[in-house]
Amino acid sequence: MHERETATTRARGVVADPGLREFLAGFREGTRRFMNGDPGPWFGNASRRDDVMVMGAWGGYEKGWQAVEARYHWAGARFRDSGAALEVEYLTAFESGDLAVTTAIERAEVRLEGRPATAPMALRVTHVFRREDGGWKLVLRHADPLVARTAPDAVLR
Repeated sequence: MHERETATTRARGVVADPGLREFLAGFREGTRRFMNGDPGPWFGNASRRDDVMVMGAWGGYEKGWQAVEARYHWAGARFRDSGAALEVEYLTAFESGDLAVTTAIERAEVRLEGRPATAPMALRVTHVFRREDGGWKLVLRHADPLVARTAPDAVLR
């Protein structure tokens, strides 16, 4: 298979490892439930090791399971059940040995604490997964709001 064919296939979110494909389906459901105020399944998908990290859409970062777990509890408490469906548009998906990386756009209509109505949320997301004890686990989530392109000097402070 040519490199170009592999990249095209992977850009559609197709991965070769059947266990990873199954994990990603469950991971998507866990993310959907998280965005509806139920972070429980999310915790089952996350690594508990010291190198786990989150760089969440609401800024900052946490490293190490205790800090990451606290952040997920905090973020999960901000969402309310809206019945939101989650659309995940995989831009790339790569796997090599015991590591896998996905880049995606996540879209959902969410309801946040203190807000009476739902609002659209679109995030640019990079995930790093690792095979641990025979299954896949999330090691890094880096998410930020999807915004329009801007001039380079607009991001300088």
